[in-house]
Amino acid sequence: MFAGTVGAETYSWVDSSGTVHFTEDISQVPKKYLKKVRVRGDVSPVVPGVVENSTESPAGVDAVSPAPAGAIAPVESGVKKEVLYGNRSGKSWKADFDTLRAEIGATDDQITELNSRLVDTSKMSRTDYLSIQSTIRNFQFRRVELEKKLSSLNDQASRAGVPGEFR
Repeated sequence: MFAGTVGAETYSWVDSSGTVHFTEDISQVPKKYLKKVRVRGDVSPVVPGVVENSTESPAGVDAVSPAPAGAIAPVESGVKKEVLYGNRSGKSWKADFDTLRAEIGATDDQITELNSRLVDTSKMSRTDYLSIQSTIRNFQFRRVELEKKLSSLNDQASRAGVPGEFR
């Protein structure tokens, strides 16, 4: 079931009540949140030398030379620039770590819920039982893949010198 979606992009958005949602199908994102959707799992290269400015404006990006890991970013024209770690800001690293951990947590919750349905199988057909078992295996496979992604992200962060506060 999930074998074809392992390398797929994941889309996330926050609804008006503050709940974070994830999907692998962009058509599942409500229209009013399409402008705020974040794409995860994108394998396109990061543009070297691009730094987000410290204001929250997503359109506000300025090209500057990347600062060495742990260095203080320069202040230009009254706008403080963020420190880059491997051409990415600490906020960007943290968002990726938080998203993967949230997906792992959601997968764990789904596995737990499905396992709870198998507690009393006396009124369940064999087909239903086998279907739930298969779904559990698919979620377990997905969790292993997410753990691999998290480990890979952690390795990349270590190579880039990302401090623990962003992991």
